[in-house]
Amino acid sequence: MFQKRFPTRRHPLAAGAGLGAVTLALAVAVAVAISAGGVAGAHAVNRTLIRASRALAAVSPTIPAKMPCSALATDPSFVTIPGNPTSIASATVVPAGSGNPEYCDVQGMIAPQTHFELKLPIDTWQGRYLQNGCGGYCGAVSSQTFPSCDATLGGDFALATDDEGHASEGGLGGAGLFSFNSQKLREEYGYQSEQSLYVVARAIITAFYGQPPDYSYYDGCSDGGREAMEMAERYPDDFNGIIAGAPEIIAGPLNAELQTWDYRVNTAPDGSAILTATQAAILHNAVISACQGDDGVPGDGIITDPRDCNFSPFSIVCEPGQTSNCLTEQQARTAEELYQGPVDPQGRHLYPGGLPLGSESSWPFFQIPVSPGPSTAALVYSGLSLPYLRFMLLPPGQLGPDPSQWQFTDQAFHSMFPAANVQDAMSTDLSAFRAHGGKLIIWQGWADQAIPTFGTVDYYETLAARNGGYAATQQFARMFLFPTVAHCGGGYANSSFDVLLPLVRWVEDGIAPSQIIATDTIGGQTVTRPVYPYPEVPMYNGSGPTDEASSFHPIVSPHADEYSPWIGNYLFYQPIGVGPGQQENARRGRA
Repeated sequence: MFQKRFPTRRHPLAAGAGLGAVTLALAVAVAVAISAGGVAGAHAVNRTLIRASRALAAVSPTIPAKMPCSALATDPSFVTIPGNPTSIASATVVPAGSGNPEYCDVQGMIAPQTHFELKLPIDTWQGRYLQNGCGGYCGAVSSQTFPSCDATLGGDFALATDDEGHASEGGLGGAGLFSFNSQKLREEYGYQSEQSLYVVARAIITAFYGQPPDYSYYDGCSDGGREAMEMAERYPDDFNGIIAGAPEIIAGPLNAELQTWDYRVNTAPDGSAILTATQAAILHNAVISACQGDDGVPGDGIITDPRDCNFSPFSIVCEPGQTSNCLTEQQARTAEELYQGPVDPQGRHLYPGGLPLGSESSWPFFQIPVSPGPSTAALVYSGLSLPYLRFMLLPPGQLGPDPSQWQFTDQAFHSMFPAANVQDAMSTDLSAFRAHGGKLIIWQGWADQAIPTFGTVDYYETLAARNGGYAATQQFARMFLFPTVAHCGGGYANSSFDVLLPLVRWVEDGIAPSQIIATDTIGGQTVTRPVYPYPEVPMYNGSGPTDEASSFHPIVSPHADEYSPWIGNYLFYQPIGVGPGQQENARRGRA
């Protein structure tokens, strides 16, 4: 859906820069690589040159600043950056403390109105640049912390983030006001602001340290994960490594179809919420009881893959006289519709699945109200569905105070195309990113209450099918699905794990991550589990401590290659009125 070949916008400052003096032998190696292996070979040797030049420099693995921090605020060259004139509002030194090194805090604006923050370590920079994404509809410069893996690497990243080209006001639906009748701001939010920040940050870093970054990384979750995929798809030469967490790649159908559906099905005729926090807790306990142990450890409180379970909320409908720890028929029906996801009158899915089993404990506030009352008291309505329909999708003034007029039909689905083509990040053509030598880690939690994991799985399945299978795709793109984890972290076991360090090792040392260890807390006990690259899942060895990752081994998921049959799917889409003989042409038109 919505796929196209994106033009790559290039800029002199975005191109790879020299490494300084290296030995003649290494320089000759570059020429040999270009002759024998083309650009991809040159990129491989370029990474070798960086490591070798550090070894030759010998004195220190860090690169100190070459100018005072305050001088950045008065440097006149940034306003002349071609295509991205920039104003520096402030540049101040922040003392070391609270886990941060001493750094230069740079705040400024890129034309027309993208505000950003750049943190530059004074004496501990190692040549790495990390650009952080933004969540929701963004609209503010998020707080950044230096990664925990800095200690392992022996130095610090330079960090940057931005507000995606707009400011958001609080209040009902304010998150989407920036896009009201403004195609330019929609494009800035969609993808342009992130590439502009890359170009500008690179210019400032070069001025401050006397050299550009050796390696550039992007890390984002949710909308930030969508931004991450936009960078791989639209600007494949910019970043060496990209982390796309819980990516909102199918943004249009998520906002218009799934989120509107979730609000609608939880609304009683009188406008009150059918499910609130009380019912979510009942559902979650029942789901865990029914679905846990699919990793070979009965009763471990972990659902490794919700697709292993066939739980029905009607199994806990109240018996006559029962008033607690059960659901009414209406509540069970609503829960079933949330698990199912949006469908049209013909029963075709308008999004690849619904909320995953095991995500219920994170529904309150986000998907459903915390307390009994109006169904509008949930973020899915006021902060997501309503502003998307009102300001991004529908013509100005068309949507009233409630998204009740949205129709779950094929025609309405097609009406999303113009807006979705700006924001969705569903291209499976990552050939340029791969040729550049880029590495991609996609990750998500199986208990995600905000962006159903099924859409991410559907994307990766298709990516693998179009890039020579799982083994070939894993040479440059790997996906890790974390049991128990909610949207962008946390979840019912408060899981913790590190994705950035494995990416750095993959990019700089050529060591692809074969597993990432997650640490969970189940019933007050610490449990570690290995998470393997999809489609592998962990299975208990049959011996050894059940709370230790070393007691598990990988097996191929029985659900691999189970494509989601939704009407926007890369493989299954069939518009109304198109017969089987025409379907291949319809697929090619969407590919």
